[in-house]
Amino acid sequence: MAALYVLSPQINWWWYKRNPPDLPGAARQMLFQYPFYERLPEGEKKKFRNRVALFAMANEFIPQVMEKVPDDLKYMISACAVTLTFGQENFLFKKFENIVIAPKPFPTPQYPEKFHASEIYEPDGAVLFSAEQLALGFMQSTKYYNIGLHEYAKVFIKTYPQHPYPKFDENIWQSLERISSFSQEWITQWINLPDIEVLPVSIAHFFTLPEAFRKELPEIFELYREIFKM
Repeated sequence: MAALYVLSPQINWWWYKRNPPDLPGAARQMLFQYPFYERLPEGEKKKFRNRVALFAMANEFIPQVMEKVPDDLKYMISACAVTLTFGQENFLFKKFENIVIAPKPFPTPQYPEKFHASEIYEPDGAVLFSAEQLALGFMQSTKYYNIGLHEYAKVFIKTYPQHPYPKFDENIWQSLERISSFSQEWITQWINLPDIEVLPVSIAHFFTLPEAFRKELPEIFELYREIFKM
């Protein structure tokens, strides 16, 4: 009995992976606002929803300045994370299982004077989001930059540093602006942190606007298809 009690989380996870839950109806409807999900074939849509549900179960969602994290935000964040790993067998990020949500931009010990929209903090395995910017970028991705994809692109890079990520020239920001209409300055202001890295921005654009990305940056598009197994 003691062994069963100690092992019960692993037993539950084993069972859920073989009998994955689907998302509730409202969450399924919400995903139709998400470009990556909309483009999936019907059979792949169910696999995506299953993984989103499992990811939400496997991670710790920590509210800041609110009583609890609403389910729709949990599923938005989970969908962004699962997007990065959808082509792989292992779709979880074991070293980043703490997800901190605040209603609006926030300061942190790393950036005490900057009220910003998102961040990762590797020592605590934490990914931090402002709910306001997260929801806008998820539901209206052509008008607002998706910080969920941005931060999980950074998590993916840290988790899989062995991949041959591209080296960019000085014109890359102009190319990314032609793909999305978001300038470097606009994205910097949206997140409100200095020195926004171009690599996660390019990955977020690859998943959000693949056709425009393929036309503008065909070689990098093919490289990302190999890295993300798309």
